[in-house]
Amino acid sequence: MQNEIKEKVVLLNNKGELNVKGYSKMMNFIYNRENVKSFPLKLKEWNFYQFIFDHYSLQITLGHVSYMTSASATLINLLTHERYEIGCMKPLWSPTLDLNPEWPSNLVFENETIRIEFDTNETKRTLKVNGTNNKYEHVEIDVDIENDLNNEKMVIATPFKKKTQFYLNYKENYYKVNAKVKFDDFELTLENGTGLIDWGRGVWPYKHEWFWGNMTSFIDGVPFGFNIGWGFGDLSNATENMFFYNKKAYKLGHLIVERDVNNYMNPWHFQDETGLMELHFTPLFDNYTENKYVVIDTHCDQVYGYFDGYVIVDGEKKEIKNLLAFIEHAVNKW
Repeated sequence: MQNEIKEKVVLLNNKGELNVKGYSKMMNFIYNRENVKSFPLKLKEWNFYQFIFDHYSLQITLGHVSYMTSASATLINLLTHERYEIGCMKPLWSPTLDLNPEWPSNLVFENETIRIEFDTNETKRTLKVNGTNNKYEHVEIDVDIENDLNNEKMVIATPFKKKTQFYLNYKENYYKVNAKVKFDDFELTLENGTGLIDWGRGVWPYKHEWFWGNMTSFIDGVPFGFNIGWGFGDLSNATENMFFYNKKAYKLGHLIVERDVNNYMNPWHFQDETGLMELHFTPLFDNYTENKYVVIDTHCDQVYGYFDGYVIVDGEKKEIKNLLAFIEHAVNKW
């Protein structure tokens, strides 16, 4: 079952339970934070951006789990595996984040070592990071993202066994991104990149895991991408699986996944149950990260690599050839 939400709807009723369960191609969910019944101890919210420029990946995050805030920026060379990063965790405090990722907003986190600013308007998103740490005296990152409000995306309201637990997730792909990155003497000007925002709000079990993959690229000059995911919450009302062609979203069902459960770096194979998409994934680099801080314990294998295969767009096969993207597996306690 793929329950599509086509009209605006308030996310939570006065009991803190989902009014609707399903997916949308636009931001049709009205996030009413005031109805979250677990607030403020269990609410989790984040804005995560990731971009790919040739063989570099840039990630910038601002988020919280109510009792802990995380702000960070990381640049990864996917060929040499060299990392440049800055960040901090602030306990017992949480910022006020936006209620809708498409509304004009200005989000700022600042302390003595780092300042992160996310500015959104109808045509552009601007991300800025400035800071210092034990390794770098001066870090400066500026990112400009072309913002198209008509761009279709993956938005989903996912339930869990407990009725007051939920996950509202918005993932939008961006096809034109420019950035300047400076970590002391190391400087890069990055042009014509691609990327996405992963905007999440919700209350869910302390122990959880997920698989997630996303691509933003082009096929013969036409914007193309996909979002795939499983293992997180009750997906009987809708999956997170979609592909995007020329900025239009095409819904997929459940995926048939073949992988080596003992080695992330062996080839993967994905096939949509309806036959609209088939992907072969050849891993390049496992960006493994873990974070242990008091009650937080996270482990993530984010595997970058090259995808080949096809999608069917309105009855026509579109070939996917050697396009760089990622698939990740996260196992967390937070």
